This record gives sequence, C-alpha cells and structure tokens, in this order.
Amino acid sequence: MRSLCVLTLCTLAATVRAFYIPSLSPQTFAPGTRVPLQVNRVFSEHVPLPYAYYDLPFVCTPHEIHRPWLNIGEVLRGDRIASSDYELTMGRNTTCQVLCTKTLSRAANEEAGRLIAQDYMAEWLVDKLPSATVYLRPLDKQRSKTYDPGFRIGDYDASLKRAYLNNHVTLHILYETHGTGRRIVGFEAYPRSIKNSSGKCPDLDSPTLEPLLVGTNEETLVTYSYSVRWIEDSTVHWAHRWDRYLRTTAQVHWYAIFNSFIIILLLSGVVAVILMRMLNRDLAIFARDVNEEELRDDIEETSGWKLLHGDVFRAPEYGGLLAPLLGTTVQVMYTAIATVVLGTLGILSPSYRGGLLTTGIVMFMLMGSASGYYSGH
Repeated sequence: MRSLCVLTLCTLAATVRAFYIPSLSPQTFAPGTRVPLQVNRVFSEHVPLPYAYYDLPFVCTPHEIHRPWLNIGEVLRGDRIASSDYELTMGRNTTCQVLCTKTLSRAANEEAGRLIAQDYMAEWLVDKLPSATVYLRPLDKQRSKTYDPGFRIGDYDASLKRAYLNNHVTLHILYETHGTGRRIVGFEAYPRSIKNSSGKCPDLDSPTLEPLLVGTNEETLVTYSYSVRWIEDSTVHWAHRWDRYLRTTAQVHWYAIFNSFIIILLLSGVVAVILMRMLNRDLAIFARDVNEEELRDDIEETSGWKLLHGDVFRAPEYGGLLAPLLGTTVQVMYTAIATVVLGTLGILSPSYRGGLLTTGIVMFMLMGSASGYYSGH
C-alpha cells in the first residue's frame, strides 16, 4: 500500500512538472543559431481594415510560405502570421543584405501610395515579440524607451502629397546572456526609404541618397534590403521584456476622477438621508402607544415603494424574458471574473497572442452551465 502511494505521488509530481502555461517558458538561443523572423499583418490606427503582409502587391514574397496554427483569438484580432526569407543568426551582425528586387506594376505602385497615405504599419515577429518603433520618454533623465508595436511601411508628405516607400529596414535585436545562451528581450525596427533598383545594397552612409517615391501611375523597380544588429541589454530581463510595450505616457485625469467620485458620494448621501427619514417616520408610528385599530389604519394608508412587499412572491408578467436575461447576466459576470483571475495569475501573458479573446470565448461557453442553472431557478 505504501509503495502504491509513493508511485501515485511520483506520477502527480511528474504531471505537475510537465504542466505548461503558454508563453511563460523562455526560449534560449545559442550563438550562431538561426532565429526565425515572421511577418504578420499591416494595420492602421485610422482605418479599421488590416491586411495580411503578403497580400500587399509590392512586398517580397517567398517561394514557399509556412503558416503556423492560429488560435481563435489570433484570427479574430486579424493576425496572419507567416514565414519570411529574412536571415537572422544569433550574435551575427549584418551590415546590409539584399532581400529581393521587385518590379511594381502601376496598380501596385498606386496601392503602395494609398496605404502609406493612410498610415499603415507592418508588424513582424521575432521570438513572439512584435517589431517596435522606439520612442524616448519625455522629461525622463534616464531617457528610457517606450515601444509602439509595428513600423511604418512608408512616409507621407502631406504638404506635397507624396508617398515614400520604406524598402530598407535596420533591425536592432536586444538580448540578455543566460548561461551559455542568449534570450531576446527587444525587437526594434528602423525603416528607411532609399531609391535603389540596382539589385545591390546601397551605401547607407552616403548623404546623396534619395527617397523612393511611390503612388505614381508607372512601373517601378525596387530593391529591398535589410541590416541586422545584435545588442546586449543587461537592463531588461526576459520576464520584463513586455514592460516597454505596455508602458504608456498618457496622463491620468485625476480631476475628472475626483469630480466623479464626489458626485457619486453626494448622490449616495442624498438617497441615504431620504431613506433614513422615511424609516424613522415609520418607526415613530409603530413606537407610539396606539391601539390595534389605529395601527391597522396606519398600515392601510401606506403607499409608494412600501407596497412592493406584496409583489415579492408574485410571478412576473414576462417571466420567460426575465429568466434568460438573468442567466445571461450571470454568465457574462462569471466570464469576466474568471478572465480577470486568469490574467491576475499571469496566464494571459502578452506573449500568448490572442489569449485574452480565446479565454473569454471559452469561459463564456463554460459559464453557460451557470446561466442555465440560474435561469431554471
């Protein structure tokens, strides 16, 4: 019997050790190993219509595209993750590398100008981290960074109404050393527009480089290139690598919050005073030394909200509508509570892409049992 208990405990311990919460296990890369770069989507804060990156007619498309499995949350948020031909090797800097040379048709040229004018941004992924545009926090002596996911596919000059396509991008990949391996803690993208159709890397230090104009009704030959730089950053640990993405510079409107709090407090005080006065008056009536007949007359003269006691056990007129409304309310409330609890425990990490939507949908389905229980009662 004792050996059976020991065997059971060992089995449970092995099961606990094997339990894996998505995205919470860091991935360590050895120097010289290949680091995959995936493309995802292009999106704009001004237009609520995202596109898959390879749906754009003016980007380099690999001969063979591998698409990973996406959960329902990723699909609903518009993710379209796919492989790319960008070659990243851990610890190996690349001064310049040609990706492809592509001929843009007239339609592709005009489409590029339209998307750039609408401020579309591209999102790439390295170790589940999205490419980021870097901003330095104002009024910060340490000049700490904040990340805005994505980078612009081009720049638009509103005064001249001209669009310039970013056909070169410099990638800064930040890492921390962990033992003999390295862990990625940052992914920064610095796009640049360079007029280049030679099929070779341009001189990035040349002051005579011109931007690549698009949006015209003509065919254009474009050479796409990229640079890679690996930077060791000991100030950021893997467990806190999402802090720069989640950090915000928005100001908290404390005056509005304080004003709303005071209004709620005053209204609650007014309602409480009215209720106390009514209750005190009723208690004074029952506390008087009156006979049974006078007390019965006072009770029969009650009106208003005090008459609701007669409707407590009365069947509602639209009970068939009240029951599902009550059940749905309980279902939504329990779904919100369960999602908040899972987020507080750290299971809904930002690395778990689409995890919030997926968890919300699954919890809403599971809480259907609670909805049925309360609706039935």
